[in-house]
Amino acid sequence: MAAVNVSKIDRRVRREVERRGLFLVSPDLDRDTPEPTVFLCTNPDPGDCGFTRVGFVTHSLGHFVVYAMDGRSVRAAVSLDQVRGYFPTWEAGLAVVLRAYDQFH
Repeated sequence: MAAVNVSKIDRRVRREVERRGLFLVSPDLDRDTPEPTVFLCTNPDPGDCGFTRVGFVTHSLGHFVVYAMDGRSVRAAVSLDQVRGYFPTWEAGLAVVLRAYDQFH
């Protein structure tokens, strides 16, 4: 079972993700992903989300933490930075990731 049921994420956010041809992926909790995490990816395969992610939101110690594209050019994958701020929901964090994707994609 996935850590986060992405079908529970607000429909408007899911539509914005789909409109860009992206996918919400929440892998099962394991050693590599110990906190509930929702990845925004170019590929729907949970086993590949580390390589195709354009950002993600994780829930750690009672807080939502956001990592989004930073526009730096790298060879193997996109470059992500933690976005500082208060994000009260999965949707608020994912909206920031979508804005960064629009800016740098």
